[in-house]
Amino acid sequence: MLQKLGDIAEIQFGAYDKPTQEGVVKYLHASHFDAFYKPSKFENSFVPLNDKNEKFLLQPNDVILAGKGQRVFAWAYNDSFGQVIPSSLFYIIRTHPSKVLGGFLAQYLNSEKIQYNLKLIGAGATITSIPKKELEQIDVVLPSIEEQIKIVEFIDLLDEDLRLTQDLLIKRKELKKGLINKIMNNNKMIS
Repeated sequence: MLQKLGDIAEIQFGAYDKPTQEGVVKYLHASHFDAFYKPSKFENSFVPLNDKNEKFLLQPNDVILAGKGQRVFAWAYNDSFGQVIPSSLFYIIRTHPSKVLGGFLAQYLNSEKIQYNLKLIGAGATITSIPKKELEQIDVVLPSIEEQIKIVEFIDLLDEDLRLTQDLLIKRKELKKGLINKIMNNNKMIS
């Protein structure tokens, strides 16, 4: 089934706030995300929760989309990450869970075809900026919820395989460096 993003979700920008070094509510920036679009580089960036920014607090099944900047990507919020408010760099896409899973929508928005379309929409000035009205008009192909679950689980397995492969490569490079150092040091002793 084909739906417009604006028909299956409410869309708003994140909060513009000044982060602090400590707190309970994490304040996300694009720099907190790794190459797999996971917030694995999170550093001390917090905001106090108040009446002004409470509406920006992410809820289960929410997706954020970097709508401004050089990297356009989506991430599905999981409440195990803790309380989060995304910066104004991001769109908050509050999905209707009966129609679309946040995890599926994030993967869909990160797909090559949609990424290309998003970059075209945001093209223009020096820094990419995706207009909300055009974002709402993005077509989303929606399989059944059961199929969405299977797709997300499959992609999660592929992501885990990539992470393990990357970790293995790092360890092999370290092993190589150690072996070369040992060989070179032993060679000096022999000479």
